[in-house]
Amino acid sequence: MFLTITDAAKEKLAKYLVADKQIILDLDDGVGKFSKVGSCALNLSYRLLIVDAAEDISEDYSGTLDSTVGTLRIKPYSTQYLDEDMRLDVNPRLNTLGLFSESEQMNPNVNIVDITKEINA
Repeated sequence: MFLTITDAAKEKLAKYLVADKQIILDLDDGVGKFSKVGSCALNLSYRLLIVDAAEDISEDYSGTLDSTVGTLRIKPYSTQYLDEDMRLDVNPRLNTLGLFSESEQMNPNVNIVDITKEINA
């Protein structure tokens, strides 16, 4: 399983692609210490969580996903919703991140949530 992060998406993520941060591709389903409310809808909701590199996320995010920017952490069971080849790209009209598979748009609005700002505020 691999996530291609396009150059446009890398630009949006550039300030988070640093050694003291780690990125989680989070299925926002109400499970885990960073998820307050899960979605009961039939659609999938993913978001990118930015956490300190020292943050212990192994309990909830023990899975990994290879990408063009390195390894991302994920909830192990969330891979059942992903295809072998995924793409994170920018919608130029709305300037939002979207998650795509070969056959469909998985999530048209993948939010970036910087948890480090919440913790350090």
